[in-house]
Amino acid sequence: MVTIIKLITVIVVIVVCVYLYPYLSHQNISAFVRENSMSAPLFFIAITGLRPILFFLPSMGLTIVAGVLFGTAWGTVYVVIGGALSTVVGFYFARWLGRNTVKRLVSKNSIISMLDERSRIHGKHAVLYMRLFNLPWDMVSYWAGLSGICFYDFYIASLIPLVPVSFLYTYFGSHVLTPTSAGFIVSLSIMFVMGAIPYIKPKFKKKAHD
Repeated sequence: MVTIIKLITVIVVIVVCVYLYPYLSHQNISAFVRENSMSAPLFFIAITGLRPILFFLPSMGLTIVAGVLFGTAWGTVYVVIGGALSTVVGFYFARWLGRNTVKRLVSKNSIISMLDERSRIHGKHAVLYMRLFNLPWDMVSYWAGLSGICFYDFYIASLIPLVPVSFLYTYFGSHVLTPTSAGFIVSLSIMFVMGAIPYIKPKFKKKAHD
């Protein structure tokens, strides 16, 4: 019965996403903010918080949009609040949807059992690493929800980089319409370096061992 409920939930979420997709484009969100300046922050926070179950909304895109619409300071505030909420939503959505299945696999497979135990012990550092180096925010939340990591360790590790990362992308968004400005070039360069580190680091380690 529980499995049927979960299946129905996923189907409903997919149908809702397909229905809302034309209305929740960045262009429509921008238009709504301009027309509803008072309620726009609450709307944006709600959309950001529910993003993990609105699969088609990229976290990076919304953060950049926040910089364009609200500026660096307020955009960062709204992104941080929404991001803190979305982290909870993504974790518990994945945990409710698939953690029991993972537990069953753990009991039957020694390799999966070992990986699950490692995620429980070292998951906090893994989450912090993935957050800092720009792995998709919701994918990390889904992974944590499915793994053995406890929520407290996951959430603390997620909150540590949330403010600086949100500020960086919001700052970039606030300068995205002036691509020749120093703010745009500097923020884009930092984003590029952060995204490249996970791929460059193993090569440096390999050379060091050689």
